[in-house]
Amino acid sequence: MNNPYPIAQARRIELRRKHLGYPTRCFYCPETNIFCFEEDHPVTEDLDSEFKRVVCRNCHRKLEGRRDIKRLTKNGQRNLKETEAEALQRFFLLIAEDQDTIADVVRTSPSELIESALKANAASIRRKLKTVTLV
Repeated sequence: MNNPYPIAQARRIELRRKHLGYPTRCFYCPETNIFCFEEDHPVTEDLDSEFKRVVCRNCHRKLEGRRDIKRLTKNGQRNLKETEAEALQRFFLLIAEDQDTIADVVRTSPSELIESALKANAASIRRKLKTVTLV
């Protein structure tokens, strides 16, 4: 069956690409279908909302599960208070976890993706350091 609305479909695809930053593939696997992509926040959105990467839904679920098992995320938990020191500790544990995932795919991902991931990691650390109050 032919698509009766090709212009609307092309518009949806372009809007999705623009929203995700024109990704060509998942960071962790060779998936290239734009409708399979999601934004991943490696250190959670509440710790650094600017630090994100495009991954496929399958890889995203695996990453979230891995972080949940290690109790690094608060998915489904509400009204939890966290001190600045606890938040900073969780941030660095999540950064370390992200470094581990980058190391896992270093041989299979294009060098441009690895380079951008490492730069995003460094930028997130710099942003976090600007918010830390020294005693």
